[in-house]
Amino acid sequence: MSRDPHCIFCKIAHGEIPSARVLETDLAIVILDVNPVVKGHVLVIPRDHHAQVRDVPDQLAAHLGSLVPRVTRAVVAATGAEGSNVIINSGKVAGQTVDHCHWHVIPRFSDDLVDWPWPHEEYSGDEKAQMAFRITRELDGPID
Repeated sequence: MSRDPHCIFCKIAHGEIPSARVLETDLAIVILDVNPVVKGHVLVIPRDHHAQVRDVPDQLAAHLGSLVPRVTRAVVAATGAEGSNVIINSGKVAGQTVDHCHWHVIPRFSDDLVDWPWPHEEYSGDEKAQMAFRITRELDGPID
């Protein structure tokens, strides 16, 4: 198991810091966020330390992803939410504040204070085709 001795999520995952756990597997924990966007907001955290989502091995990502529907159903049912957001912030520029990859499951209500949706951009000319080509080329590369 890989862990960072300075990482707060590693310390939580290994029981060194208390948390309100709602689910545990051999590979992950699910806890209530201590500073929720909306009450009932949980975090799906791998026990192994991986700083960003791009660092998570595919098999571990599959396990974490398999927990998300079950956790989302439980959060929505427990809170009476009208919907939910499932978000991964990857990198400081994307809003990641703890350098240990994790999924947010946030219950949503029509009267909550969360500002949504994000602004959107449009592609021009052949930008979309060029971007699709570049991403496809990267996906065709070696699998980690």
